[in-house]
Amino acid sequence: MENNQPPLSVADALSDCVLPQDIMFCIVTRLPVKSIHRFKAVCKPWCKLFTTPKFMKMHHAQLSQNQSVMVLAPNRGFTFSLFDTNEKKPTNLADPFPEVLFGMQFIGCCNGLICVSFLPVLQIIELWNPALKLNKSPTWPKLEVGDTTAMVSLGFGYDNEGHDFKLVRIVVSVGKKKKMRVEAEVYSCNSDSWETIKVGLKFIVLGPKNNAIVNGNPYWVARADGNEVVVWFDMSKRVFNVLPLSSLSLKIREIPNVKLVDWKGSLAAIVCQKKDENVVSFDVWVFDDVGKMWSKNHTFGPIGLKVERVLQCFQNGKIIGECLEDGKLFVFDSENGGVKEIVIDGARKGSYQVYGYTESLAYFKGLAKEKVRTEEEELEIDKDVAGFFKRCLGIELAVPLYCRRTQ
Repeated sequence: MENNQPPLSVADALSDCVLPQDIMFCIVTRLPVKSIHRFKAVCKPWCKLFTTPKFMKMHHAQLSQNQSVMVLAPNRGFTFSLFDTNEKKPTNLADPFPEVLFGMQFIGCCNGLICVSFLPVLQIIELWNPALKLNKSPTWPKLEVGDTTAMVSLGFGYDNEGHDFKLVRIVVSVGKKKKMRVEAEVYSCNSDSWETIKVGLKFIVLGPKNNAIVNGNPYWVARADGNEVVVWFDMSKRVFNVLPLSSLSLKIREIPNVKLVDWKGSLAAIVCQKKDENVVSFDVWVFDDVGKMWSKNHTFGPIGLKVERVLQCFQNGKIIGECLEDGKLFVFDSENGGVKEIVIDGARKGSYQVYGYTESLAYFKGLAKEKVRTEEEELEIDKDVAGFFKRCLGIELAVPLYCRRTQ
């Protein structure tokens, strides 16, 4: 039965409030997710207002001004740690995937929703909203992998026009005479279904997940016609696009020194210039969508640290990376030049996967409460890693597919 009622306006939802509606709306869009979730019970108009895409977008935009850091690190399984760059110590979150012992990939974080998957073929995917303690396992992808598969890669993002979280799974195969075939499929959270799409380009992505997410669109470092390029997927138009790297004159694949990031809403590359392992500068190269060129936007430094690699950049311009000697994380504030070190208990050097995170009301049909295991259930979790993957993936893991490369 169709619902012919007009959409609820902000004025209607807040009409009974004592305070003026504009002040009241300003207040509620700045409340924490936990408070909003509790206030849904006040009345039906509030409950309806708080679940509209428009309100969720405005609420998330307000909270995004104080972005936190989400870290995934192996530690007797995997540990999700959340910390504000102004705090001294991170908070470890309850692991929603306790049975996973290795191979977890932090695909990305977009609008408060986290996506993780599991190597080598990225068929098991989990979507998780830590603030609401909800998660969902999407249906299995349609594209299969086989002996000719050279690469499987996953991208995550948000369709701002369709108000829909989406996944992109790329499968690259090499057939007879080394002929390359690129296939892709898109998962829609709104429809809970996968759809194979036409690629129209020939490229091979150089990693199992997107390198950056900018304005909801995933970006990969890739190779096409013998050249290193950046491939990105337009979540709204559902098409792949290729960006040149010629004007940048850098090998982005050298991950320790160059990192693709979202620099205040634009695609950028942070280049870590070193001398004797000490950071001389962080150079920020921003891609101009109009001129289709890379230009050096900022240079920060020198930094009094020996840096292993740059991990991520956040909307406020703070850069996070890993120290060379002790494996600690550091946060560099590009506005005042301050440096702060962060310790993740039990994490191994070189194991960090990091994304910027802002809690949100992100929800779609199928998200369900995280299952809390009893002590007895925890003891019964199968510790046989090979057996776990064999059951979940239905394949033998003789050679990780993502390690194969075409000659």
